[in-house]
Amino acid sequence: MKLGVTFSGSGESALYAYWFAEELERGSLKIGMLSATSLAAVPAFLWARGYDLVKIQQMMEAFTHARTPQTGLRRLEQMGALKGARRIPLALSSVDVETGVTAIFCDSLRSDAWNLKVYPLLGNERAALSAAICPYGESRPQRWEGMGLCDFAARYGCPYFPLRMAGMEKLLAVSFVGGGRPAQIAADSIASLTAKNADLFCRVEETSSQGVRAMAQNLLPECYEKLV
Repeated sequence: MKLGVTFSGSGESALYAYWFAEELERGSLKIGMLSATSLAAVPAFLWARGYDLVKIQQMMEAFTHARTPQTGLRRLEQMGALKGARRIPLALSSVDVETGVTAIFCDSLRSDAWNLKVYPLLGNERAALSAAICPYGESRPQRWEGMGLCDFAARYGCPYFPLRMAGMEKLLAVSFVGGGRPAQIAADSIASLTAKNADLFCRVEETSSQGVRAMAQNLLPECYEKLV
């Protein structure tokens, strides 16, 4: 069974998305591929790269303590966090705010359709993360290939279809909800609606790493029932 997991959302819980993924695998649910957008894309990226949990925590603290998200990404780049061996396949999804064209950064997918572009993640890590987290922290769209890229969830919701493209047989969609800005509320709502296309959907509203871990652990029996 090939399990695909998708993360979205910019709530405070999104900072601990890596713990959610870790608890799934500790519960013997091997993740075949991750697809992410919104703030959750940053910890998902670090976890997919294979960094240990202590290192990820240090990196996320450096990111969150930065004055702006872009400054945070620069800090991660300076720490060497944007490079490294790939633990599992990862797709970072974004959308062109002007045309609605989907732009996916992934090293294991291919597409050059007019409304779906896939670019290599390797070598474009910072651009991919910048696009995925916009407009978190009032970030501006990432200029890329003539497009203005932003959070995929802000327009299309849950980024589950890269997992379908990759042949994942079962899908778990996780939305880390929270934040009072209109863009965050809208993205959470769209993600919740579109996540119904997954085999199992989970909304995470916890605000601590312990809460996120506990929610993942509590979800395991339902995961075994619906995903295995």
